Amino acid sequence: MPGGYYVNANKTKLMRALRGEPTVGAPFWEVWFGMGRLAERVLGRPISDPRDRVELAQLMGWECLTTWVPGHVIGAKQGEASDGTKHYVPGGKVPLEELYARPERDLSEAAENARKVIEVARNEGLATIVYVPWCFHAASTGLGLEHLSYLIYDEPEYVDAVFEWVEEGTRRAIREVIVPLGIDVVLFDGDCAYKNGLMVNPAIFRKLVFERTAKTIAPLKEAGILYTLHSDGKADELLPLLVELGFSGFHGVEAQANDLGDIKQRFGRDITLIGNMDVVFLTYATVEEVRAETERMLTIGMEGGRYIAACNTSPLDYIPYENYMAMVDVIKSY
Repeated sequence: MPGGYYVNANKTKLMRALRGEPTVGAPFWEVWFGMGRLAERVLGRPISDPRDRVELAQLMGWECLTTWVPGHVIGAKQGEASDGTKHYVPGGKVPLEELYARPERDLSEAAENARKVIEVARNEGLATIVYVPWCFHAASTGLGLEHLSYLIYDEPEYVDAVFEWVEEGTRRAIREVIVPLGIDVVLFDGDCAYKNGLMVNPAIFRKLVFERTAKTIAPLKEAGILYTLHSDGKADELLPLLVELGFSGFHGVEAQANDLGDIKQRFGRDITLIGNMDVVFLTYATVEEVRAETERMLTIGMEGGRYIAACNTSPLDYIPYENYMAMVDVIKSY
C-alpha cells in the first residue's frame, strides 16, 4: 500500500513536518550528503551496506533512507576551474533523434535496490525517499543554460520536446517503480534559480514546467505519496508555483539568496521548508558560531512548524568535523 504504510515511519518528525503536522523537536533530513570521511568517523568504519546507512541515520538523527530511480537525462558535462572545483559547462544542442534513439533503462535493478532499502527502512520505522530527475534542471545542465535560453526563443518546439522527453522518463519511474513499491516521499532534483531569481523569465518558466509537472505528479497525488523539490538560489518566484502544484516540501532556502524569516512568513503555512544552513559558513565559522547560527535557524524555521533542518546544498568533507557535528548536536537537542 503506497504512501507510508508502516505506522512508525508515518509518525516520524520528518513525515509529520512534510504533512504539515506539528512536531516535538526539529526534524533533520540532509537531502544531499557527501561527507564520506565524516560518516566513516562517526561509524568507525566505511559504509558498505544498508545496515550501515541505518546506523548512520540513527546516529545523525535522520529519519529516512534514500534511493534513486533513473529517468531520462541528457547528461551534464563538467569542467574543472583554476581552483580545482568542478562546474557544469555548456553542452550544446542534442538532436531529438539522438535522445529518442537512446534505449530505455531497465528499471528492474533500480526497483530491486529500492525494495531492499524500503524493507530495511520499514523494519526500523524510517521513511523511504526516492530522487528523480526534473525537466528544467536536466535540460539546463545537459544543454547548458546559455544554449537553453537561446533555444527557448529560437526553437521553442525543440525545448518543449526535450522537457517532455525528460518528464516521460520520470513518469515511467513513478508508474513502474515508485507507486508500486509505496515509496513515502519523492524528491525532484530541480535547480532552476540563481541568487537573484529564476534562471529564465517567470512567465516562460511557468509555461515550460507547470502543466507537464502536473501530469508527472498526478499518480503520486492519487497514491498519497508526498513530493518535494530541491533548488539552489532565490526561491520567492518558484515557491508559489510549487504550492499551486501541491508540493509538500522545498529544499534549499539558500541562506545567501533568501531571508529564512521572510520566506517562512510568506510561504511557511503552505509548504514545508527544508534547509538554509550555509555550507560555506560551516566551513569557516568557529564551533561557537555554528552552534549559535544553528539555534537561530531553528528558532526562525520551527516557528509554526513545517520546517526541516538541513544544509542548503551538499556538505562535503572540507567542512571541519567539529563544525558539522556541532550543528547536528544543536538540531538533535533543540
